[in-house]
Amino acid sequence: MSNLVIEIENVIKIHKQGALEVVALQGLDFEVQQGEFVVIVGRSGSGKSSLLQIIGGMDKPSAGKVSVAGMDLTSPLGADILTHFRRNVGFLWQDFTRNLVPYLKAIANVELPMLLAGVSSKRRRQRSKALLEVTDLLNRTYAKVNVLSGGEQQRLALCVALSLGPRLLLADEPTGELDTERSLQVYDLLRHLCNEGGLTVVAVTHDVALTGRADRVMHLQDGVFRTDVGARHKRAVDIAKDGTIRIPTELLAEGMMGTTAVAEVVHEGILLNRGGSDA
Repeated sequence: MSNLVIEIENVIKIHKQGALEVVALQGLDFEVQQGEFVVIVGRSGSGKSSLLQIIGGMDKPSAGKVSVAGMDLTSPLGADILTHFRRNVGFLWQDFTRNLVPYLKAIANVELPMLLAGVSSKRRRQRSKALLEVTDLLNRTYAKVNVLSGGEQQRLALCVALSLGPRLLLADEPTGELDTERSLQVYDLLRHLCNEGGLTVVAVTHDVALTGRADRVMHLQDGVFRTDVGARHKRAVDIAKDGTIRIPTELLAEGMMGTTAVAEVVHEGILLNRGGSDA
């Protein structure tokens, strides 16, 4: 892959629903570099999933240009070329059960994409065990999918998405079934894979609490990017002696926070998330 993994120019996506036309994406411009961890946040219907499917070559834009790893996905491509392309792109669906075969054991699910790709049995077993270990699923290696909890299934789906060693991972709500601690662990793992393995990650979510692991946070609203901020650029907030915290209004706006919040103690400090009627 070239250094510039994703390049999107003036992408428009229109969905037809009977006689109606719904504009999902409105002229997006978007670039992602190799090894970058980008999180796109936005509420349901903001266009997040449409964007991921276009980047993954599973859908085409109504207009504009999409280039991934130097391949123009808006040009006519043969089935063999698309198959090869998709083997280099891992996709974790929002409905993560689409990554899984329910009647197979956990390790068989992780091995299946490698089996279809012709990877040797020894290499399949080694990589599967390694992925199950880093996602804390090694004790569930020989359990069938249908006896795993929702959180275990979601982590297993991540293993399947990473099984072929993709250079790009597209994740649609990758921690939707996980509690805060497990979610942070998954994002820490993705952060490590970006730093050490050169993996590029584009994740979409409505959970702004997890954006601190990203290099960049993109806010998608009504099919357009409203802001683009460096998630790791920390800003000081004032804490009074009585415990009152003053958070800049622009930071609240970027985090899509409403007028109420839920405070939770986590291993890195205190986590604020949307709460009440604004959640």
